[in-house]
Amino acid sequence: MKFGTLRSTRLGWITIAFVSLAAPALAQAATYYVDQASGSDANAGTSQTSPWANAPGMSAYRGKGKLVAGDTVFFRNSGTWLVTGTQGIYLVGGVKYVGNGWGTGSRARLKAAGDLASAVVRFSDHATIPTVFQGFDVDANGKVANGVEMNHSFYAGPLTGAVKRVDNVVVHNVWSRASMGQYKYGVIVSNHGGTAGEVANVEILNSTIRDISRDGLPIYPGDSNANCIVRNVVVRGNTVYNTGQDPDYAAGSGIVVKGRVIGAVIENNYVYKTKGAGIFINGNESNHFGYGPSNIHVRYNIVNVNTVNGSIRLYDGSSGGDPKDVSIYGNLVYNNTLNGGLVLGSDLKAANTLRVYNNTFYNAPVAIEKSSATFPVFEFRNNLVHQTSGVPLTENGKFTAHSNNAFSGSGTLVRSSAASYSASNLASYESSAVAGDPKFVNPSALPTGFSGTYGKNLAPNAAGLALQSTSALIDRGVRLASPYNGSVNTLLRPAGKAADISAYELPTTTQVQLSAPSGLRVQ
Repeated sequence: MKFGTLRSTRLGWITIAFVSLAAPALAQAATYYVDQASGSDANAGTSQTSPWANAPGMSAYRGKGKLVAGDTVFFRNSGTWLVTGTQGIYLVGGVKYVGNGWGTGSRARLKAAGDLASAVVRFSDHATIPTVFQGFDVDANGKVANGVEMNHSFYAGPLTGAVKRVDNVVVHNVWSRASMGQYKYGVIVSNHGGTAGEVANVEILNSTIRDISRDGLPIYPGDSNANCIVRNVVVRGNTVYNTGQDPDYAAGSGIVVKGRVIGAVIENNYVYKTKGAGIFINGNESNHFGYGPSNIHVRYNIVNVNTVNGSIRLYDGSSGGDPKDVSIYGNLVYNNTLNGGLVLGSDLKAANTLRVYNNTFYNAPVAIEKSSATFPVFEFRNNLVHQTSGVPLTENGKFTAHSNNAFSGSGTLVRSSAASYSASNLASYESSAVAGDPKFVNPSALPTGFSGTYGKNLAPNAAGLALQSTSALIDRGVRLASPYNGSVNTLLRPAGKAADISAYELPTTTQVQLSAPSGLRVQ
C-alpha cells in the first residue's frame, strides 16, 4: 500500500502542513452503499436499492468491487457489522467513509467479533485526496483491539499524503492487559518503521473516546530510530474519558503527545475521568536521539481530572530525557486535588522550552518540582491560579520570565525555591501580579464541554469560570503576539484596553472573533 506527502498552510495562527481539503474529484469516482441486513456483495453497490453487504477492505467482503480515491461509501446508519481479521476494515486511501449519512438510525456500528491484531479501523492514505472516516460507532466490544490506528500495529509504508481525518466518531470498549503483554488504545497515531512508517497530516475531530484500557488518544511514534516521526496533527473538539481501565496499569491518559512529534495542535477538547494525566507530554520511551515533541500547542482545552498523574503533565521516564518545545495557553483546568493542574515532576529531564499563558487553574495548582531539567525558555504570563486550600504556585525558581499573573487563595500564594509569598509581599515576587478574589461568574457552574461553532463563537458550555465585568483581572494582562492572543471563548485579545488575565477574554462591543482556517490548497 502506498502513502504520500502534505504541503503547508495555516491553521489559526499555527503553521501546520496540510494538503487541499477539496482536491479535484477523479473522473472515475463513485458513490457506494453498504447495508449488512439487506445488501449482497454480489450487487453493484452503487444504489441504495442494490447495496453491498460489506465493503472492500473488510474480511467478510466477497464481491469483486474495488474502491478508488475519490469514492464515497455510505454505511446504513442503523446497521451493525461484526468485524474480524487482522483489522475490522482497512480503509482505502482517498476514500470517504460515512456512517451517519444514510438511513433512519444514528450511526453505523463496526463491532469487533474477536481480538484483532491491529484495530477495528486501520488507515491508509492517498497522495492528494483526503481519507475520511466520519460518523461511525467503533466498538471494540471488550476485545483486545485498538479502536482506530495509523501505522501502529503494522505499517505498509509511510502515511504522509493528504489529510487523514477521523470526524464525529465514537470509539469505545477497548480492552487489554499489560500483564498479558497486551497494549491497546482508543485512537492511536504511531510510527514504528522510521522513514518507512512516518505519519503526517492527521485530523482527529469532534469524536468521543471512552472506556479504553490504556491511553485514549495518543500521538505516539516509537523510538527504534531517530526517524520514527509523526508530524502535523490536529486534535480538536474531542471528548475523552474513562481511560486507564487496565487494572495492571497505573496510568492511561486522555490525550498523549509522546516521542518525536513535530507540529501538533491539541485544542478545544474536553478531558475528564482519566487514570493518567488528562493531557500528557512525554519524551521517548526507551531510546533517545536528542529529539522530542516540538512545536506542540495545547490550547483552549477543558481538563477535569483528579489524578496523582496531574491534569497537564510533562514527563520523562527513567531511561532518559528528550528536549521539548511546548506552548500551553488558554486552557481551563479544574479540580485536581490529588496533584496539580500543571505538573512538571522531578522526573523531567533535558532542555524544555515552555510557554504557559492565559490559563485558568481552579483548585488545580501549578507544581514545578526540582529536577535535572533545564529551561532555555520558561515563560509564565497572564495565568490565573486559584487554590482554595494549599499553595497555588510552586515553581522552584525555574521561570525565565513571569508577569501579570493572578493568584487567589489563603496564606501562601507562591513558593519559589526557599521563599514564600502571600498577598502582602507578592509584589516582591512579581510586581505585576494580582492577588485576591478573581470574581468568577459562578464557580459551581463548571463547564463540561463546548458549545457554538469553531472559529465563530465556540466557548465552554458553562461560563462559571469566566470573570465578572468588575473583576480586577480585566485588562490587567500583558499583550501577547500571535498565536498566543486567542481565548477559550474565541475572542481575540485584547478585546478591551489590554488582555484579561485568565483563559477567558471579556467581550466588548468591538470584540473580534478568531477566524476559522482558510486558504487550504495544494502547493
